[in-house]
Amino acid sequence: MQVLLVEDNVDALEGLVEMTGFLGHEAHGCTSAENALAMLQTRSFDLMITDIGLPGISGLELARRVRELQSLEVTVASGYARDDDVPPDVGWLMKPFGIDEYAALLDQAAAS
Repeated sequence: MQVLLVEDNVDALEGLVEMTGFLGHEAHGCTSAENALAMLQTRSFDLMITDIGLPGISGLELARRVRELQSLEVTVASGYARDDDVPPDVGWLMKPFGIDEYAALLDQAAAS
């Protein structure tokens, strides 16, 4: 499965890319919503996971834009309680999360 990861913390992004590969999926990382939108113009993905607190365009706005443009499965991640502004068709991942929780998310996305 092709996964697009959007996280402005470079160390966290590198860890997620590595963990995604360890779990048998191919990951591509971006540090901003703007870069993610550009990458989505040239590549196709099965799942996008984005941090909510991005500089510039927020992860929530990125999720909304992506869901309007294509039928890509989207999950947002945050260290805060689920925000009422998260669209109902967008998944939620609470930070910090462990490898088992992350693997379950990837397995669920791969099955759909």
